[in-house]
Amino acid sequence: MIKKIHGRAILLGAILFYPVFAAAQPAAPTSPWSYSAGAEAKETYDGNVFLQDHGNLARRHSMVTAVSPGVSGAYQESPAFKAALSYLLDASFYHDTPSESNLTHRGALNFSGQAADTTWEELNRVVWIDGSRQGPTFTSGGDVPAIGGIPLRDRRAALVFFNSFKATRTLGSWFVRPVFNSYVHDFRTEQHAQTGAYVGYENYVSRNEVSGGADVGFEAAQRLWVVLGYRYGHQHQGELLGAPSPYSSDYQRPLAGVEGSPVDWAKFNLLIGPDIRAFAPGTPAGFDRNKLLLYMDGSLTVTPSRRDTMVLTVRRYEQPAFSSQSVYEDITYDFSWQRRFDERLTAGAGFKAYGGTWQAPVRRNDWILTPSGMARWSFNKKLAGEVSFLYDKVESLIQNTQGREFTRPLLSASMKYSF
Repeated sequence: MIKKIHGRAILLGAILFYPVFAAAQPAAPTSPWSYSAGAEAKETYDGNVFLQDHGNLARRHSMVTAVSPGVSGAYQESPAFKAALSYLLDASFYHDTPSESNLTHRGALNFSGQAADTTWEELNRVVWIDGSRQGPTFTSGGDVPAIGGIPLRDRRAALVFFNSFKATRTLGSWFVRPVFNSYVHDFRTEQHAQTGAYVGYENYVSRNEVSGGADVGFEAAQRLWVVLGYRYGHQHQGELLGAPSPYSSDYQRPLAGVEGSPVDWAKFNLLIGPDIRAFAPGTPAGFDRNKLLLYMDGSLTVTPSRRDTMVLTVRRYEQPAFSSQSVYEDITYDFSWQRRFDERLTAGAGFKAYGGTWQAPVRRNDWILTPSGMARWSFNKKLAGEVSFLYDKVESLIQNTQGREFTRPLLSASMKYSF
């Protein structure tokens, strides 16, 4: 189904924008190929590997050695077409908790271009995690950590794919922008009934999503666009112990927002609107199959000086859970600041509030609050070193669920060399 919709979206875009691309004959650069390579070595102290302050896995800590070599290449013969391919291997070794060691392969194949009044891009990203096929087990007062324990999840066997396509054609003071997105998260971990030796075992449930739509924008002021849009999509949640999930759904999103850069020191975009849900039959008692939720996706980048960059992102959307058959609202508020003191030294700080609110009858409402900081020193154009820290503190808003709460310090030092 995803492939069919994807193919139709690309065909529609080709028909709509072909006259523009056919008319564009920009000069080709001298060399259309470019290449780069690099490697990073990082040493991290993880003060709470299993995200537990209670139970059998409470406050397990470990030093983590990570080595990350990568290569990339790009081809651009004209502005109308550019292709970029990259691969990065993240090899992480947990010295005191070897069950968490993993190899993560990250690949990307992206296409983009610009011709006359039209820009377009197609982004494809795949992540293959070669990690443990066993989920974690929490006993003796422990519990599945806040929002399912994403760091734990992302060390275990899985295949993840992201795809997006958009094309923007400007027509005077207006623009039209068809869009398409797909996402597949295929867990390769074993599922077990939570009995006997598997009491407290965390199962992972695969999920995927496909959506498409369009935006129409009007330039209300110089470099400031008012946008109206619409999305139609489908989210699917997989089987748990052979039982199909009742939480797959179709959604519609009428959207409104603004985007642009009306002043040189600020750039922003925001889309917000109702998320109108229709769930498949078979959901349990107490669950609202026709739900009206809030969707929000936005960012603001401010450069108050040549040396300072501040970024604020906000996002709120509904998606199937990955550690149970259920659905939740995924909510992010993230602020970061970086200052470049000179050509060698850059430092920064940030704060992130990440929340997950589940729909009844599931009782879970988690918030992870994370201050962070970093400093980077560039020895030359090819070699740089960085130190960073973050501190997770979790609050569960449901009474008597202390097992979901945890604190976690992460301290890291790394060296990166670019060829």
